[in-house]
Amino acid sequence: MRAKIWAIGVSSAFLAAYGAGLLYEGYVARDYSSALTFPFVDRAAAERAYDTLPATAPLSVREAAAARLLRADPANASSWALVSYMDWLRHGHHLTPVGLEALDRSYTMSPLDHQIAPWRINFALENWDSLSPDQRQVVTAELNWMFQHDLTAATDLKARLKTIKNPYGQVFARLEMVLAPPW
Repeated sequence: MRAKIWAIGVSSAFLAAYGAGLLYEGYVARDYSSALTFPFVDRAAAERAYDTLPATAPLSVREAAAARLLRADPANASSWALVSYMDWLRHGHHLTPVGLEALDRSYTMSPLDHQIAPWRINFALENWDSLSPDQRQVVTAELNWMFQHDLTAATDLKARLKTIKNPYGQVFARLEMVLAPPW
């Protein structure tokens, strides 16, 4: 009987320590370690690790952080958009087929995502001449949906559209702004 009580006590103490470790790793620790969640990646810890990277962090460190975010939640549109952005940075502000595929997966995971739409549409327009006709159609649908259904994001989006540097994206953005609701 004492052995059973002792075993329950040890098991409870172990589980309590493990739970405390998970809470610490997920919400308190500054660096991402995944020691307690291996082989799974903790999304909250991976997001915090990426968000706290200094602006001067090497691209390889940023790419590793983006890859962790993708492993943590492969169905997250933001993670795929970030992978596309890392590809764009890695290749001198040009998308390779890997970056185009990641952007496409971002839209596949969430075709209308009001949280990342302003950034994602802006990014797509900066690479407009690299996008396939199908990708352009999806971007156009998201842009039109934002203008019609999300006033806050549409205001942010209109400001971003004025900063497009890609000449093909500029022409498209200007046309869309003329056709957008006047509010």
